Amino acid sequence: MRELNAQAKPDLPWPLYLLLSSFVAIASVGSVFEYFDKNAIFGVIQPESPLWLPIIGLFAITGLPTAAFLFFKGVNAANEAAEKQDRMDGYIK
Repeated sequence: MRELNAQAKPDLPWPLYLLLSSFVAIASVGSVFEYFDKNAIFGVIQPESPLWLPIIGLFAITGLPTAAFLFFKGVNAANEAAEKQDRMDGYIK
């Protein structure tokens, strides 16, 4: 048991990765809709502002790859947690 805990690196829990992945994916897709509807960002930055397009573009372009990375990391962490639990239960030696 101590060996397993010594090997573990400090990391976020896997459900948090999956939750963050879904939030980022929703925000990214929402940014695409905001772009086509020309709505203000958070009701603060209006479409006439020169900052509006770069901010929307940043959310839209980087959001889906970030969500995919977080999802992949969450699934890998869940598999590691399941394997660790299997070792502790004696199913894997």
